[in-house]
Amino acid sequence: MRKTVLLVLFIIPLLVKAQLYKAGNLQLQIEGKDESFSREVHVFSVMEGVYEMEIILKAFRISVPKPIVVTFKLPSIDIQSYLCPYGANATKEPTSLYNFEISRMLPVSFAAKPIFTSAMMDQPSVTFINNDSRNRLTMGVSELIYPVTFKIGENEENGVGFDVRIGLFEYLTKSMEGYKVKIRFDIRDVQYNQSQSDLLNWWQKEKSLVFAPVPKKAHKPFYCTWYALKADGVNASNVELQASLARKLGCETIIVDDGWQKAQDAKGGYCLYNGDWEVDTVRFKDFKGHVRKVQKSGMSYMLWVGPSMIGEKSKAYEHLKDKMLYKANWASAWVVDPRFPEVRKYLSQRLISLLKESGIDGFKIDFMDLVNSRYPNKNIATGDGRDYESIEEAAVRLLADIYEGCRAVNPDVLIEYRQFYTNPVLQQYAHMFRAIDCPNDIMENRTRTLDARNLNRQVIHADPLAWNEHEKPEHSALQLLHTMLSVPQVSTDLTKMNASQFKMLHFLLEQWSAFNEVLTRGKAINYGPQAHYSWSEVSLKDETVIVAYQPTILTPQNFSKKTMLVNGTHQDNLVLDLSKDHGLRTISVYNCTGDLIRKQDLGFSKGLLKIAVPASGIVRIDSLTK
Repeated sequence: MRKTVLLVLFIIPLLVKAQLYKAGNLQLQIEGKDESFSREVHVFSVMEGVYEMEIILKAFRISVPKPIVVTFKLPSIDIQSYLCPYGANATKEPTSLYNFEISRMLPVSFAAKPIFTSAMMDQPSVTFINNDSRNRLTMGVSELIYPVTFKIGENEENGVGFDVRIGLFEYLTKSMEGYKVKIRFDIRDVQYNQSQSDLLNWWQKEKSLVFAPVPKKAHKPFYCTWYALKADGVNASNVELQASLARKLGCETIIVDDGWQKAQDAKGGYCLYNGDWEVDTVRFKDFKGHVRKVQKSGMSYMLWVGPSMIGEKSKAYEHLKDKMLYKANWASAWVVDPRFPEVRKYLSQRLISLLKESGIDGFKIDFMDLVNSRYPNKNIATGDGRDYESIEEAAVRLLADIYEGCRAVNPDVLIEYRQFYTNPVLQQYAHMFRAIDCPNDIMENRTRTLDARNLNRQVIHADPLAWNEHEKPEHSALQLLHTMLSVPQVSTDLTKMNASQFKMLHFLLEQWSAFNEVLTRGKAINYGPQAHYSWSEVSLKDETVIVAYQPTILTPQNFSKKTMLVNGTHQDNLVLDLSKDHGLRTISVYNCTGDLIRKQDLGFSKGLLKIAVPASGIVRIDSLTK
């Protein structure tokens, strides 16, 4: 039961410039004047080391609230890095969605830039950590739909520390009679994985979220056509060939990416015909028959769509061209305004009909992070047939309509979203959340999948794996080994793989599948996030998987009855520091192509243990069978 201690309570009209509050050792200040609302503030001690600030607005007259800013100085006491949303730089002119870098750097205050989050852009949270992956402050805002901004910078004045700023109502929301929001401050000395997991549980409870039930297929290996075929290589013959080869490797679903739709013309401009979502009958003469053929081979079939993007040569554009938010200058398309009921109805019904008519199993839904109130200019129109004021609220409604309509057709439908729209509120309408495009980049794919895992209840997918056809198998293997705690999506051209690469991929997918449940649903502890992760440990029931990404000493907390060690380094050994005696075990050491190097009984005593294992190799550890 929650222990609630009222620390501060103010009920005032919003005429005073700033008010001060205390949460543990944090001195919080609230700024913002608004003659249309009174403001009530509570600060609670929820448990030792966890505090909540609750802000309640009550309107004197229905209005759009004016900006509210919460600031404080966080003393730099054993803080070496932080994990922040990938959200867009709120001061930067938007270009494409791929210019948001991963950052662990704590900027100086004068150079810090505000980070924009909203329903379609990450989640409103920041975690400060030390060099031992321990939490120093995990803060999260209960507002999951309207925009929230964060600005953090190092400052030496009045003691070395970090200026922290949280902004509310700085972008378009809506007129309202009242409003309530909470900000959670967790300063417990716990592993940061725990503080982030607890934050997700808090969001779920605070917002009464019901996450979408995840079909079993979402946890099994996928094949995606994107990197292998690109748009120009997508046709019935190529898709069927790749699907057949992928099935032999152990994949159970194929995503047919961009290129399947009618009038695809990459030279004419990207997304030029998006919006109609009609099958290209030249590339697919009998699409329904083609889908059935792939499904009969044991593969589920998904299609890529980008509902937010309406191409300038599409029939949909002629129908909806006066209902757009803005022009996507990096593409030959416009981003729709979901606040129009006609837009939501057209897009949701088009996808639901496509699912029903074609017999496919689901959608990879792209580009939804472009639909937020940051991208249009500041003077965003309202009214004139729009039934929502908030862009974010309408976008959530659109995705809910698509999900609910598709699930009515097929209760086991598969829906995939991608970073950056990974917000907990969206986990109600999708089963899979994939790392954003980072081909052939093991560091980024590893970091993005592990970053997403703690704050997501659904299954995390890696960005599709691709490598040079002449790459050595032990180096190609790193693409998969560094994303072991997510579902692999293969996207290399399987017709060009040599025998050793094919053997490697078959073996590693077989090992991954053997530990599928623990890898995708187990409790993960990820070490070294400040260095983009050095190793991970994940456990469930009587299984444990330990993955080394960089040469380091592994200190596993669990050593289950059935354990797998993964060497994701170039070194030919793994070093463990065991805190207790785990007895005599049988180990089987394999190289990345599945050749058994040796099998032996080995004592796992307390202290240091060095195990010889090839680079990119696997060690299976079982209880002694004798």
